Amino acid sequence: MRRVGIDTNVLLRLLVDDDPAQRARVMRFGQRLNVEMTGLVTIVSLLEVDWALRSQYGYTKLQSMDAIRQIVSLRGVTIENHDVVVRAIALVRDRNADFADALIAGLSAELDCDATVTLDRRAAHRVPGMELLA
Repeated sequence: MRRVGIDTNVLLRLLVDDDPAQRARVMRFGQRLNVEMTGLVTIVSLLEVDWALRSQYGYTKLQSMDAIRQIVSLRGVTIENHDVVVRAIALVRDRNADFADALIAGLSAELDCDATVTLDRRAAHRVPGMELLA
């Protein structure tokens, strides 16, 4: 079965119906997933989705996480570092962490780092594994 990466703009058309023609193309593509091909969504695309939803479409942080959770649960789609992404979403919801900070700390932990140093006091307080650089 063929495997394709899925770009941010495709994900956004799936979530936001602001271009009916493009959305129709995305929906046709979605029907082919898990039948003719599987899709891969990278962490970079998820970060771009979060940024676009919040800055361009007025989503709140929690609304953006709900949208990203929809992407994570798509049939026929693999999420890069799936478990790290799921934990990052939970940190945003449970501790009001920043999605990017939660991903950075989670990925660093996956790569055997003892901690992730930061100058961001808020991140150090809200994201397990982040330490304030003294």
